[in-house]
Amino acid sequence: MVRDVTTEEDWPAVGRAIDTRMRERRVSQQALAAASGVSVATLRELRLGTTGRRAQDSTLAAIARALDWPDDHLFVVLLGRTPRAMALAPPPIDRQILDVLLRIERQMAHIGARLSVPAAG
Repeated sequence: MVRDVTTEEDWPAVGRAIDTRMRERRVSQQALAAASGVSVATLRELRLGTTGRRAQDSTLAAIARALDWPDDHLFVVLLGRTPRAMALAPPPIDRQILDVLLRIERQMAHIGARLSVPAAG
């Protein structure tokens, strides 16, 4: 996305949006850094608005994706616009929970297979 240099950028709003989403998703700064590939220092600067430089478009898109937003979400916030309404969907299933569910499913299939085998006799 190409930024319109004539438009005022609202970096404090970006920081607030990131903070709010992190609280909603119960994501730590370190976890967001790992998920987005953005350094903890850059995230801290964005969240606090203490950076003298501006984040690259790819950085904002990576953070947005890691927070389960469309790639352009933080650009829209940056430009002072209202992000498009997102469909209400349940939060993504944590990988650890998914692994447990898959193990349970496999075990149930194994038990079912053993129960359907006719008894020898």
